[in-house]
Amino acid sequence: MTITMNQVQSLDILNSAVIRTGELELETTPVKWVSVIETPVETFVRKNELVLTSGVGCADNEKLFYDFVKEIIDSGASGLAVAIGPFIKTIPHSIIQLAEKHQFILIELDWSIRFSDILENVLGLIHDQKHQHLEKIEQLRKSLLEFILSGKSLNIVADHVASSIHSQVLIADKRGVIRGKSQSFSDHLVESWADFLHTQLQEDGIYHSLDQTFDWIEYNEGYALQLTIHSTGNIQGYIVVGGFGAEPFSEEEHNEWVMLLEHVTTAVAIHFLHEQAAKEAEWRLRDDFVWELSRDAIPSIELMKSRAKSLNYHINLPYICIVAKPEQVQESFHAMTHLSITFDHWLHEWIRHMEEEAESIAKSMALKSMVTYQNEELIIFLEVNHPQVIEQAKTYINKLQSRFHFLNPSLSITWGIAKQYGYSCFAISYQEAKKAREIGRKRNGRNTISVYADTKVDRVMESLLKNDELIDIAKNILDSLLRYANERQIDLLYTFKTYHQNHGNVSQTARELNLHRQSLLYRLRKIESLTNCSLDHPDDVFLLDLSIRLWLHGLDMKETEYRTS
Repeated sequence: MTITMNQVQSLDILNSAVIRTGELELETTPVKWVSVIETPVETFVRKNELVLTSGVGCADNEKLFYDFVKEIIDSGASGLAVAIGPFIKTIPHSIIQLAEKHQFILIELDWSIRFSDILENVLGLIHDQKHQHLEKIEQLRKSLLEFILSGKSLNIVADHVASSIHSQVLIADKRGVIRGKSQSFSDHLVESWADFLHTQLQEDGIYHSLDQTFDWIEYNEGYALQLTIHSTGNIQGYIVVGGFGAEPFSEEEHNEWVMLLEHVTTAVAIHFLHEQAAKEAEWRLRDDFVWELSRDAIPSIELMKSRAKSLNYHINLPYICIVAKPEQVQESFHAMTHLSITFDHWLHEWIRHMEEEAESIAKSMALKSMVTYQNEELIIFLEVNHPQVIEQAKTYINKLQSRFHFLNPSLSITWGIAKQYGYSCFAISYQEAKKAREIGRKRNGRNTISVYADTKVDRVMESLLKNDELIDIAKNILDSLLRYANERQIDLLYTFKTYHQNHGNVSQTARELNLHRQSLLYRLRKIESLTNCSLDHPDDVFLLDLSIRLWLHGLDMKETEYRTS
């Protein structure tokens, strides 16, 4: 993008110039401008600027000339070309030593060479370089569009970009999955970038701010640049360009690379958008099919097999159903204040993320899966190939939950696992998983995993709650206990539960409740007097226990809002 001092000194007009110091720096020293400066220097010289001087202000004064050259060096100039003539007849040895000490390029010019001719030639070289850079960008833009529109793989795109800009190139999707990589890409850089992205996602999730689209990554061979690919306010993926020296860029270098790489990111964004559109059509078909499986809504086995085959699903395998319900979804969206998209747009994107991750985790475990999102629930049919089916399902959930939290840390998800599994039991398995999730959420709260086989008591309680006569009995028993608890702030229900769990052992119960034995006996007598039930009578104890269980499982006691701890 910028010319070097080597290119400048190769100009015909400088054939007679003599390089006094810094010859080894010619190839690596950039030149962004050229100017004519005489004393004083002050702030008139910019970094990477070639300075021409006649030394008119330093004639016959070595100390003044020495200070002048030192100021030029300190300004970060690319080099100093001194016209040897009436003012500076020869460059003093002290100044040669100064330039050598700083590895600074010092050039002697023939007095007959006009500065205006040098300016014209150097500026022409800079202009040509910029013109070539713009042509290179245009050629890259056209070739990339041809690649993308003709369906070339991202590996080919990465290789083409790498050869065009003489750098290593990697392309990844928004989930960090590598989709294309140039052949020269360093394995250590892959590892360094993966660690960097993992940290970035861990801190901000997949919806991090788009304000900063450039990120530096240090690895053992130098620095790499990560660019975020985005469109319509969404992150589409990442491009990593390796092989840079020390960062950061200067402002001019930054602008040049932005101009170049914007075309690359635009082309890759088009690829991802085309891919996304194709996936959306396939997702809709798959969603409908899996949802119909869940509801047993496909009229014949033949039709089920035909549709499964067209969608590349394998339904002749044993499956178990898992149901997940995300919670605090709107709160999660509003927490990301930098987003410029609507909630509906974001939710659609996040649902697709969840489905993609559910399928990806299954693949990583060498399992088939069928996934849909319906009625605010993620429904997963997971292949089972292990004797410990529930443990396998829980392992899958833990991996998926970890990934969800990684991509969207503020979201809560509650899970249910079916009891039924095997061949062609999709609807039954779905209903069980859904019920397990509902009961688990009610009993244990958010971010929990519940198995249908472990909800027997809960399901019995739900059935009993439909019996009006039993409800009346329970309310009569509990009403006085709850009123007493509200008035005296003494938890008699919890006292009875602990006493019953300890099989009527007074000493053990008193220790657990941190009560004196006599205080516990007083509470137990109070329970008997308020409920008219004897704790020595098994039937009365059974009624008390059942009433409390019904209340804990949702028995409506409108007289009080009290709830036991």
